[in-house]
Amino acid sequence: FAAGNIDYLDMIMLDYPGPDRDSIRGQWKAFEEMYESKLVKSLAVSNFKASQLDDILVNNPELQVKPVVNQLPFGVAYHPGNVVEENAKRGILVQAWAPLGGSLSGRFDSRIKTTCTDISPRYNKSGAQVALKWVLQSGAAVCTQTKKKSHFVEDLDLFNFQLSGKDMATLNGLTG
Repeated sequence: FAAGNIDYLDMIMLDYPGPDRDSIRGQWKAFEEMYESKLVKSLAVSNFKASQLDDILVNNPELQVKPVVNQLPFGVAYHPGNVVEENAKRGILVQAWAPLGGSLSGRFDSRIKTTCTDISPRYNKSGAQVALKWVLQSGAAVCTQTKKKSHFVEDLDLFNFQLSGKDMATLNGLTG
């Protein structure tokens, strides 16, 4: 921190859990120490399954701070089971990384792009905006990246429309 003239981080994320409960709890304890030292304001995890979250949360008398975010591959092209609900039951928000493709199994194929693009005129939005709005309406947050200012501006223009129930159901069915 000193070398970068950094006083604190807003959030630090544990990317990938250790191989077993003891490893995960050891990793988490180190994060809690950073939190207790006021080096970070919040703690998060990435790529944790429900059972791995429970390694931190359940029957852990040493637990001081819960993770607030679990960053996972999640989007129209890849949304496994009830991952948002399982995290929410634990008080954790899913943050979708690579929500427009690029995740392990969630590449946007032409069928998915076409469906999002076909829906988009009803909302005067792009296909990408429809896909990102689906993530938000599914109860997750989004994390996007771009080198183009126009894409950045578009990614932020998601809060002035709601997808219909019918469109949500169509998009929900794309990975089936």
